[in-house]
Order: sequence, then structure tokens, then C-alpha cells
Amino acid sequence: MLPTLLIDSCHDLINRGVKQLDMPVGIVSHIYNDLYEIVTINSEMDEFIQGAVFPLSKTYCRDVYRTDKTIAITEIDHVLGMQLHPLYVSLPVEAYISAPIHHDGSVWGTVNFTSAKIHPAFTKAQIELVEQYAETIGKCLAEVDLVSRAPWDV
Repeated sequence: MLPTLLIDSCHDLINRGVKQLDMPVGIVSHIYNDLYEIVTINSEMDEFIQGAVFPLSKTYCRDVYRTDKTIAITEIDHVLGMQLHPLYVSLPVEAYISAPIHHDGSVWGTVNFTSAKIHPAFTKAQIELVEQYAETIGKCLAEVDLVSRAPWDV
């Protein structure tokens, strides 16, 4: 279980991101064993809740996780093959931006924002903002590790 302080920090970041990016859904996820867990979420939709776990293969973040790269799509319906994505079939989302969160040298999860509406092309500054959020969360994870270790383990 993640410390409350970490979850609260993640929630603060996605709240800011939802406003700055004008995207109604913000999520911080933790990915492990081909599973996608919602660490925290800011959403007006009731489909997803904090702590929910899904197969990674049924999420948009699978490609961010596998490629270890930021993905920014403003009109998913026009991306070849995306209309067949398992999540798009049940919950059509048009705009998506996500960056990998790194911890201990690998992808720990993602920070992502989505909208059911088509979004103008993401600017370099918006992409960098999401990447900065991911980097901040990665630093928070490292701090949690240091605090949770016994003094002789450091």
C-alpha cells in the first residue's frame, strides 16, 4: 500500500493537470504483473475509481508502458487501429496524453489525462508539463523508499 502523502501529492498534480490541459480526466497509475492499478483519479466519470485494477492490455497506457515514451493523441478515432482498442470500444476517448513514471530504473506507472472530446494538438509545453509531472512522481517514489528503509539499509 502506498503512503497517503504520496497519493495526496499525486492527486494534487493531476488536479492541476486537469485544469492546465483542459482535460476532464487525470489518472496516476501503477503498473505491475501486466496489471494497471489506479493510484488516484480526478474524473467526473464514475467508470473508474481509485484502487481499481485492470489488465494492462485493456488500457491506453499499455503502449506508454511498453515503449517507455510519452504519447499524445488528439483524435484517437483517426489513429489507425485505435477504434478496435478494447477500451475505445467500451469507453470512447478522443484525446489522450500520458507519460511514463520511472522508479528504480524501470517504468513504475503512468500519469495520463483523457477527454471524450477532440483536443487541439498538444503543444511542446503541454507534453513537457505531463513529463514533468511523471518526473515529480518518480522523485516522490524515491523519497518514500528512503523514508521507509531502516537507517542501516541506506
